[in-house]
Amino acid sequence: MDKWISAIHNAALAARAIPVALRYAITVALVTLTVGVQLAWGSGTVDCHPFLTFIPVVFVCGTLFDRGNGFLATVLSAAACRYYFLDPPHSLSVVQPGDQGAFVLFIVIGFGISSVVEALHTGLVALATEREGSKTAVRDRDLLLNELAHRTRNDFANVVTLLNLQSRSANAEAREALTSAAERVQTIARVHRRLELRNDRVVVDTKSYIGELCADLRLSRLAMRPIAITCDVESHSISLEKAVPLGLIINESVTNAAKHAFPDGRQGNITVNFRREVNVYKLVVADDGVGNGDVSNGGIGNKLMGMLAAQLNSKFTFERMSPGMAVVVLIPITSVK
Repeated sequence: MDKWISAIHNAALAARAIPVALRYAITVALVTLTVGVQLAWGSGTVDCHPFLTFIPVVFVCGTLFDRGNGFLATVLSAAACRYYFLDPPHSLSVVQPGDQGAFVLFIVIGFGISSVVEALHTGLVALATEREGSKTAVRDRDLLLNELAHRTRNDFANVVTLLNLQSRSANAEAREALTSAAERVQTIARVHRRLELRNDRVVVDTKSYIGELCADLRLSRLAMRPIAITCDVESHSISLEKAVPLGLIINESVTNAAKHAFPDGRQGNITVNFRREVNVYKLVVADDGVGNGDVSNGGIGNKLMGMLAAQLNSKFTFERMSPGMAVVVLIPITSVK
């Protein structure tokens, strides 16, 4: 239906670009052609319903050209009906009461059709203009969003560079702290690389975002170790405010597992799983190592994950497995805006 309306509207726009005099000439020609066709079909006899044949002509003229052409088609059609198809023929006087009612009704209908069609055309033109303005506004907004994301990524990159430079001149403990801080900043920066605008909301797709995070952790934390990381993530749109703590929790969980679950060059696997279960999103970061030592001593990583889970209004637990350990976070759907 929308395609038909769009086609008719485009045809009307093209027809209304025709000079006014030519449009009125075409209207007269259409009415004349209709009279000729009706006379030929009726073999000169009087049609019981002559006005019905001219209603499509009025509609076409009013739709393609303008209201004035619709009015003209109505008047010419009424005059033609009276002159050729009503008793007595070849006269412009309406004698029969029934003919008088039909004559008046046809004019009212013709003028009504022309007026309504003109109003619809005006509305469609206004709607098209507004839609074009909306598209321009959306393009401008997307451009600003991309520019903001680009500048934010540059700022994060500068912070990471400064932290890495500072770590080179620090002792082992400070170097590890600075490296961890740089990785956390990079996790936040990844969010801004994945920003999307959907329904006036800035969101992040979990599948692409967490997938990229796992790939980066594989290179930064696991590149020189016999530890594999598997990412099994469903695609869901979550807000920027939720994506940042979610990514940081994953970063801390994988980092802790790499540090404590696989001592002495032990081989193993880390699995990151994110999916929806009824009314919650469930994040599970599991390993098959000897157990995460940072769980028992309440290290800064666990404290940070606890604070991040609180930002998500979520439940945050450790589950011992055989073998290994799993970090489980349940995020209520209603809190993911």
